[in-house]
Amino acid sequence: MDDDRLGVELSTVYAYASRGSLARRPGPDGRTSVYDADEVELLARRARPRSTRRRVGAVDVVIGTTVSEIGDGWIRYRGHDLLELITWAGFEDAARLLWTGEIAAGAAPPVPADRPAVVDAVGRVRAVLPPTASVGARMAAGAAAASAWIPRPTTQESSVEAASLVLDALIASLPLVGEPADPDATVAERLWPRLSPLAPTHERVGVLDATLVLLAEHELATSTLAVRVAASTRAEPAEAVLAGLGTMSGPFHGRAAVQVHRRLVEGLGPADTTPLAGFGHTVHRSGDPRFAPLLEGVRTIAAADRLEVIGRYVAPVRGADPFNVDAALGALGY
Repeated sequence: MDDDRLGVELSTVYAYASRGSLARRPGPDGRTSVYDADEVELLARRARPRSTRRRVGAVDVVIGTTVSEIGDGWIRYRGHDLLELITWAGFEDAARLLWTGEIAAGAAPPVPADRPAVVDAVGRVRAVLPPTASVGARMAAGAAAASAWIPRPTTQESSVEAASLVLDALIASLPLVGEPADPDATVAERLWPRLSPLAPTHERVGVLDATLVLLAEHELATSTLAVRVAASTRAEPAEAVLAGLGTMSGPFHGRAAVQVHRRLVEGLGPADTTPLAGFGHTVHRSGDPRFAPLLEGVRTIAAADRLEVIGRYVAPVRGADPFNVDAALGALGY
């Protein structure tokens, strides 16, 4: 086994492959992976394997994790293919799978006893923020306000409860623009009226729920790395999330979809199909697997006039890299 020769976990082998340190090709059965023996041997002799694709000032970071695996054109959550997972799993299902490694489709998650206190604390902070505060700033303020109310996890179940409370805080940090949902509703149902004034139809909430599943985990995302670094210092759960929110605020990460959205809003000329954002990916070089299912969901709920603009934006461009999930996210917001 290659992981035995390298002295690392199998998940780390996948990380090497995603970074270009190992060339991966499908095995004869179509499910397993085959790696070049010479490359494995070379990695085994190195103290720190490096990607062959390097930039000036680049830093090598190797993370071994069993939570997710990614490669060019595929993502797995705890061994479950993401594109298969979204056909039957809701966000709560996917979250429990990622948090615990177990899944019970359709099972209602327990409501943390501290949820009212957390929501109330975040609401008081939200009330004093200026109307111009960004979504990222509001979420950061909400996470900070909730931190004192979220106990440090000591067991797996308390970790799940802490994670649920952080989600409650992030949702409550956003002002309502529609009719409030039931407090015990799903994350997607509670989040919709804070993102859109449109009626929360089954189709619309379903697309948002699928979006949350698609974006729940991505092993090499810089925001994910930031959260894990903070958590490794035993930071409180909400404070670890603050590290990720700060990283997400950059234009090359979380705000990339905002650039797509702004371009759609500003309008495209009749012959203007060249995207300025939302294409290319350092790992998914042959195409981001999240783009197609999310865009298909957008097409089921978008108005006809907006579909025409979205269609021109995501039209194939000769010589351009494939679109990534940010292009579909920008379209969802539009």
